Amino acid sequence: MRGAIQCIAVALTLGASFTWATAQDMSTPPVLHEGLLKVSLTDFISGKYSLSYERVIGDWSSAEFTVTGIGLTTSDYTYNIAQPSTSPWDSFYPNLPADLEMEISGWEIQGAVRKYGWVDDGVPDGFYASAFATVGSVSISADETFREVNFDPDTVFAASDLVEIDHTLSLKRWGFGLTIGYQWLMQSGLGLDAYLGPMFRGITKEFAMEGRSSGEAEDIVGQRTQQRYWLGPGASEHYNGNTGPWFTGGLRISMAF
Repeated sequence: MRGAIQCIAVALTLGASFTWATAQDMSTPPVLHEGLLKVSLTDFISGKYSLSYERVIGDWSSAEFTVTGIGLTTSDYTYNIAQPSTSPWDSFYPNLPADLEMEISGWEIQGAVRKYGWVDDGVPDGFYASAFATVGSVSISADETFREVNFDPDTVFAASDLVEIDHTLSLKRWGFGLTIGYQWLMQSGLGLDAYLGPMFRGITKEFAMEGRSSGEAEDIVGQRTQQRYWLGPGASEHYNGNTGPWFTGGLRISMAF
């Protein structure tokens, strides 16, 4: 709750600053473009594919709606799962190699209202503040496979008792926040939109792992992945994300029509 209050306080402060800035120039700015389609240039890093539509709805304001599809297949490997039971010199091969593959899919939708505090050639070209809300769902299927190796079972710690962390993760999330940014547009309609700001997000996770409760599976998966694998920005965002204050930002390329 404290995190949400902090995000709201920051949002109100930034919003008040933009309201004051707009009030300094009461003249009505021209409309450079009525509508824009945008594609994110930064979401691809985490396996997201976003399409946004912004529409001018007032002299200084616009509304934006974003639909995001999530699709990513990733893999990683480790050579350090099993441990020697006494000392490294007691085992011919103390390490157990394993591979981890993940398939990630999901969706997000976001709605936002923008208020431009200063424009260049006309709305929506210039500095703005944006209040937004978002909701989404993600599903992850993970498959771990131990490789066959030769080792001394008398000196390797629990190598034969390790459980492969095959599991599925169902994640739902929502959030709200405020961004400030600048949108640069040319007369032809081509442009760039850069933004950054604080947000508050809520996340619920449900793990499914054979013979384990959701809580037990989360502990096992968390320990194994944190100690043995590098998940990458896509999977890491879902496994390590928690409810509370966060931030958002990005870069989009836009085209007017």
